[in-house]
Amino acid sequence: MYMKINFKDSDDKLSCQIFVDDVFIGDVRLEISSLKWTLHPNFKTGYEYSHGVKDKYHSSYEAGKELAGLYKFFFPDHEEEQQRFGISLDEILAFLR
Repeated sequence: MYMKINFKDSDDKLSCQIFVDDVFIGDVRLEISSLKWTLHPNFKTGYEYSHGVKDKYHSSYEAGKELAGLYKFFFPDHEEEQQRFGISLDEILAFLR
């Protein structure tokens, strides 16, 4: 499925906010000492899950794409679930109320 990723640079160019489908998912920050970019997700990944989060990247673009992929791994689209089950999560929750 298509995912729209937006990057918003900070004024000092040392960090970049990442949005997926207009949802803020976190930012990537430049470490001055190594000149590498690190991920700072705005969502929980689990203590034992560190794949990608502790890595360092050569560009904000590369780090942002990794952060977006990590977000989609933990939060797959509801539309895909609806296609698989024929009903959306919102419809299930409305029924349970």
